This record gives sequence, C-alpha cells and structure tokens, in this order.
Amino acid sequence: MPLNNEQKTVRILLADDHALMRLGMKGQFTLEPGFTVVGEASDGAEAIELTTQFEPDVVLMDIDMPVMDGITATQRIKSNRVSTRVLALSAFDNDTQVTGMLAAGADGYCLKTIEWEQLVAVIQLIQTGGAYLDPQIAQKVARMLKPVEKAATVSESETQQQILSNREREILKLIAKGYSNQEIADQLYLSLGTVKSYVRMVLNKLSVDDRVQAAAYAVREGLI
Repeated sequence: MPLNNEQKTVRILLADDHALMRLGMKGQFTLEPGFTVVGEASDGAEAIELTTQFEPDVVLMDIDMPVMDGITATQRIKSNRVSTRVLALSAFDNDTQVTGMLAAGADGYCLKTIEWEQLVAVIQLIQTGGAYLDPQIAQKVARMLKPVEKAATVSESETQQQILSNREREILKLIAKGYSNQEIADQLYLSLGTVKSYVRMVLNKLSVDDRVQAAAYAVREGLI
C-alpha cells in the first residue's frame, strides 16, 4: 500500500545485544511501508549515543544488555530527548524490569512473543503519543497497584477515567455507540491495527473483559 504524501516515515532505532534479533527485525521493517531503521545498538550506552546522532522517533529497547542495561539507557534518553519514544521489547516480565522501565519513562512494554502485525500497530500508537502495556504486563502492574488503590481516597470510577487518555475516551465513546473497529478507524482516520491496540488498552485499563462491559461502563459513568 503506497504511503500518503502527508504520512511521516517512522524512524526506528533497534537496541538489542542479539545480532540475529536485530537482523531479523531490520529485515521485517524493510518490508513495512512507513518505517525505516536508522541505527542498531548492541548495548544501552550505544543506544544513547545513536539516539543523539540519528534522533529516531522510536527506540525498541531490550532490557538485559551489556555495558549499560535498557532501564538506565531509557532513563537517560527520556531525560535528554523527550520527543523520542521508547518501547521496551523484552523476553522477560519480572517485577523489577517492568517497574524499572516504567519508572524510567518507557512509553510501552511488549514481550518478544508479540505478533509482528501487533508490534507495528503498537509502534504507530506510541509514536503518535499513546502508551501500551502487553496484557500480561498490565495484569502484573494492576496487581502491584492494588494496595495503593485500596488506600486511595479517589473513587474507583474517577481513577479509571483519569488513566484514560483523551483518545482512549474517544474510542470508549464510539465503542459504547456500537461502532466496530473498522468504523472507529474510519471515523478517527486511524489504521485498523492502531484502533485494535487502543481498544485493548481501554479494556485493560478499565479491567473489563469485552466491549459490552466497556460500553456498560461508559453508559454508567455518563460518558455518552
């Protein structure tokens, strides 16, 4: 599918200490319209250096790397270059890595088991200002936050609404009106993959299982 003249090419930096992983991903991006790999880093320190040099839109950041780990590299990149988005792409989901990456300012966290089409949609999402957590990671974060939620003075519904971005609230309203993913994509001028990612995030954040429950929440809370 040809690129729209106004569509910006997403500039990717790959940061992973496994050369075969970088090679495979670079090959995939070569076949993906709208993406270009501007650099490859084999450790966190090199990722920082290449981010400064090439100014990528998105860094795909592994966590366990030599010289400097992905958490430290993410923190320094986000401190020095706010416009660059960082997506953690890890084989692990242990608590230390998850909380470390999120605290460092990562804009998303994916496991390396993610399907390629979904990864592309996630990159598009975070590159346009969104955030993403793999469902398995989202559940882990929710469990870690439960003690805080019980002690909070803000009501659960108010808290849930606060964690939804403006775009996610837009998506939720259209879900409640019965729009399909394709209809939402057409209405908001988004790709179908991006809409699917948004819908998944809305369901995760509201702790509901399906679109019906999400729609019921929107109606109950007066969002439509």
